[in-house]
Amino acid sequence: MSQLYDAKVKLERLIAAKGLDEYAIKGLISLRSGVVISLLGPDEPDDTDKLDRLRAAVREVLKTEF
Repeated sequence: MSQLYDAKVKLERLIAAKGLDEYAIKGLISLRSGVVISLLGPDEPDDTDKLDRLRAAVREVLKTEF
């Protein structure tokens, strides 16, 4: 599995733990990062730029380190 997919799984768990609307939050983070989270699969190749943008968007939207 790639780091991007691992980040997706971690994000989904974080959203569930906080009791947030998964589709709204993932959509907002996708828009801010330019990474369509719902399309990330286990075979997604690693891309440090995408991962950095995803992490920054999560920090901005959820106000938590990711």
